[in-house]
Amino acid sequence: MRIIVSVIEKGGDHEFTHDLNFQQERYEAEHKITFKNPKANLLEKLKESGPVGGEENGVKSKRGDESAKKKKRSEKTVDMEKLADSLQRLGEEDLLQVVEMVHNNKTADTYTKNDVDQGEFHVDLYTLPDSLVRMLWDFCVEKLGS
Repeated sequence: MRIIVSVIEKGGDHEFTHDLNFQQERYEAEHKITFKNPKANLLEKLKESGPVGGEENGVKSKRGDESAKKKKRSEKTVDMEKLADSLQRLGEEDLLQVVEMVHNNKTADTYTKNDVDQGEFHVDLYTLPDSLVRMLWDFCVEKLGS
């Protein structure tokens, strides 16, 4: 299913693909949307639906900026070797989800090669955006348990 989110006050459209899963009684899939320099009205509406990141109009507070950087670095820390090993241990259905995640969240800098004839999909993990690396890591932990 293709979902398009239209943002108020000329915020543009954000599009993502959501895979419906009827095999499980409860199914949850997170899709993150990043708003660059959101207007005050948008922030107010977002706050009505849940917590909003600690930024007001895209300006971070000066105090605590150092700790925010440290926290951000530690959140990004994923052992790429373990991620690569975990991806290789996933089953076929899970790998199809991984390919979809990569396609839906890759950037212009991401290197991918889809060799349909050989049935292979290549991706350079080091060219993936940090959010996608974290998403893949969390997915592998969920599926493999480690």
